[in-house]
Amino acid sequence: GVGAEVGAEVGAEARYPPIFEEAPRCSESTLEAVLAAGPEALLTGGPLLLRNATAGWAANAWDDAAIAAAVGETLVEMMAMPTTTHPTLDAAADALVEPARCSVYVADFLKLTGEAAEAVPFEAYLAQLNLLRLPPLLRGVCLSTALPPSSLSIANLWVGGALMKNGLHFDLYDNLLYQLRGTKRALLFPPADAKHLYYGAATIRRHGFDLAAGGVTNETTFDKVRHNVAKLNVFADDVASTHPAVARASPSLCEVRRGDALFLPRGWHHAVISTSRGARRNLAVNLWYAASASGQGQGLSALADMFQQEGCGAGAEGGAAGGGGKEEL
Repeated sequence: GVGAEVGAEVGAEARYPPIFEEAPRCSESTLEAVLAAGPEALLTGGPLLLRNATAGWAANAWDDAAIAAAVGETLVEMMAMPTTTHPTLDAAADALVEPARCSVYVADFLKLTGEAAEAVPFEAYLAQLNLLRLPPLLRGVCLSTALPPSSLSIANLWVGGALMKNGLHFDLYDNLLYQLRGTKRALLFPPADAKHLYYGAATIRRHGFDLAAGGVTNETTFDKVRHNVAKLNVFADDVASTHPAVARASPSLCEVRRGDALFLPRGWHHAVISTSRGARRNLAVNLWYAASASGQGQGLSALADMFQQEGCGAGAEGGAAGGGGKEEL
């Protein structure tokens, strides 16, 4: 099936343990079909994988050179960790350990993690970069009407390397995740599965970062307590024996490839494996909506003219069909 095919493409390192790898694949549609179903149709169902979701986006042409030319001199926060998995479990401290934070220029991050980069003793990625701070990039993103633009709250960019694993958690927004380069394999659980997924007050500790000492330090410091992060490692081969309650959960697995979008309703639990082959780059944009939370967004759609205006496919806010989406950064 499709899952086996994509699993073979991304390799063993991007597979979940068998208890999850054998889960049914998530439902699929196309952005065109969702738009034809009428406004807010997405909000009436569960997660949905949307094919052909970035048609016409200028962002489809993004590569390291284009991103560096557009926003390379922007200072951002890099996440760095000893392994490709985060958070990691610290059983002795009864804590979850999150990546170190380190300020870096976008261009330097791209050099550090790009195809020609020398090996470094840590893994790094850029998470939740606010696209409102990166207007040249936001102009390459089309704002869809598949969810109510008036409920749009946050627009983020995610930039990774060859492999990254983001542990199980949930968010309080409806999420449209668009994959621009590489692949994401998202493991999903419905909100009612929380009782099987080892949630609770999770103490978060954070790695330090000292470039002079080689990067990420082994010492960790207390950061905060979070309640939306599960205290288990869904990537561990023995997870079914160390955390037996997961066998009572109802997982599904989504293969999100280049050009796809994943709609994830608020409160759904998800872990994500991000992979890339060849260029060692994984790029994604996600839009968070407050739609089903309160019906009141923060008015981000008032900034719709900051998004791509020409060449967007049908159903884009302020964009006209056609035009080819050739806008340069």
